[in-house]
Amino acid sequence: MTKLYRDKITGEKLYPVCSWEKNQHKLYNALDRAHNRVSDLYEDNTASMDDIDKAEEWVEEVERLLEIFDSHVASNGLVYASYQDGLKIKDIIWAYNARH
Repeated sequence: MTKLYRDKITGEKLYPVCSWEKNQHKLYNALDRAHNRVSDLYEDNTASMDDIDKAEEWVEEVERLLEIFDSHVASNGLVYASYQDGLKIKDIIWAYNARH
């Protein structure tokens, strides 16, 4: 029988996403890339404030997903997240895998 995981604060159902050990570095890589993008936009004299704002929002989103990724690890080493957050985390992992 499978154990049903729920978020302790929201009560939202959590789904298995991936192995924490095999994928943690991929989310940290996404955070580094997001910070580098913001830095590059600030150095670029032709970048619009709208582009910079979008890049900063992405940094905040990756930080939020990383917090979920690091705090919802079960004893079996799997990361659990809500359905929507799980899709975003998987997108980051797939993008990393496509680049490597």
